[in-house]
Amino acid sequence: MSSEPSIRPVRPEDAADLRENCFSRNTLEEVQEQVADAIRTAEQGTQVLLVAEVEGRVVGTGTFLRKTHPFYAHRAEVGGLVVHPRYQRQGIARQIVAEIRALAATIGLEILEVGCRGGTPAEEVYRHLGFVECGRLPGGIVEPYEGGQTYDEVSFYMSVRGDEL
Repeated sequence: MSSEPSIRPVRPEDAADLRENCFSRNTLEEVQEQVADAIRTAEQGTQVLLVAEVEGRVVGTGTFLRKTHPFYAHRAEVGGLVVHPRYQRQGIARQIVAEIRALAATIGLEILEVGCRGGTPAEEVYRHLGFVECGRLPGGIVEPYEGGQTYDEVSFYMSVRGDEL
């Protein structure tokens, strides 16, 4: 990779790159609405959509989703962690997760959670990033885009502080 990625909050002008490089199953209008929603909820402190930018182009994304119910107020989710295939295996996902982790730490959260389809590359990526599997629901995901392909739903967690819970 010729330049170091920068991780920053999403901006409205990122929608076209996000659609092209991360959310290709969505229309540009759908991505623009997702970006607008993310910017609105960022102001409330419950969600932050981050992007990874390389040489002026958005090539990755990840979302911080703070839990709001009092029982779960010490937890947040990592959602939509996507890196364009050309930029994978270059540490971008790790940088996005580190930024989400730092954001969680600044507001006193303790646990990050993430889920994925079992048996897909994402499952190994999350392990490699330091997430620990904490649950598996057999047949928990039915993918509408792949002719009804069924996957286990795999849940992971990570301590925000970096220690074991």
